[in-house]
Amino acid sequence: MSVAQFDHLTDDFLSALSIGGGGISALADACVRVLPVRRAAILMRERDAGLQPWCASDGVAVLVETVQTTLGQGPAVEAVTQGVPVLLADLAASGERWPGFAAELARSERIGHPRISGPMVAVPLHLGAVRLGALDLYGEHPGLPRPAMISAGLHIADLVTAQLVAGAAQPGRGVPRWRDQPLTSGVIHQAAGMVIGQLGIRAADAYARLRAYAFAHGMSLAEVAESVVANRIRFDADADAD
Repeated sequence: MSVAQFDHLTDDFLSALSIGGGGISALADACVRVLPVRRAAILMRERDAGLQPWCASDGVAVLVETVQTTLGQGPAVEAVTQGVPVLLADLAASGERWPGFAAELARSERIGHPRISGPMVAVPLHLGAVRLGALDLYGEHPGLPRPAMISAGLHIADLVTAQLVAGAAQPGRGVPRWRDQPLTSGVIHQAAGMVIGQLGIRAADAYARLRAYAFAHGMSLAEVAESVVANRIRFDADADAD
C-alpha cells in the first residue's frame, strides 16, 4: 500500500469509529467497515487474568475469542506470545496447530452453533516492547490473506492501539472514552513503559515498581498508572530523591 492509501485508510477508520459512537465496542465494528473482512475482535492482556475478549463485531467472533482465552491457545494467543502476526488459512483446519482450540470449535458446532471456518489474521497490539493484546480479523473464504490485506491489518492494529491508549489516558479530549470499562490494562502498560524509560529497567521490574508504589501509598494499581501517565508520579532519580 502507498502512503496515500494508508492515509485514506486512517481517515476511513477514524470516521467509522466516530459513527459507531467512539466506545470500545465501536473498534471492532470500525475494522469491519474499512477492511475486507467478515468480522473482527480485540483481546487485551489483563495483568491477572491473561488475555480477555474486549469487543467483537458479532457472536461468532465472541465464541472464537472466548475459546482462545479459555484454553490459552489459538492464533491470537500465539500472536501475543511471539509478538508477530499469525496467519491462518482456515479456522476449520486448525487442529494440527492448536488441537484443543479446534476441538472446542468443532464441539460448539455439534451443540448448535454455526460452522466456523475461513481465514484469520491475528495481529499483536503493542506499545513499544509491551504487548497489550491482539486484533483478530476474520475473512470470508478459506485461503491465506493477500499481502495488501495484511499490510492494512497491521496499520489498523496501530490505530487501534493508539485509540486504546489515548482513550484511557485522556478522557474527554476528543478521543474515545471507555465509560463501559474499568481503567484499561493499556494505561497500566503505558505507565510501565514510562517507568522503563525513566529508570532503564526491565519490564517485569517496572511492573513491580508500580505495584510497590501502590501498596506503599494505599492506592490501586490503576490509580498509580493513571498518575504516571499524567506525569503526577515519576520514578526517575530526582523523583526518588524527593
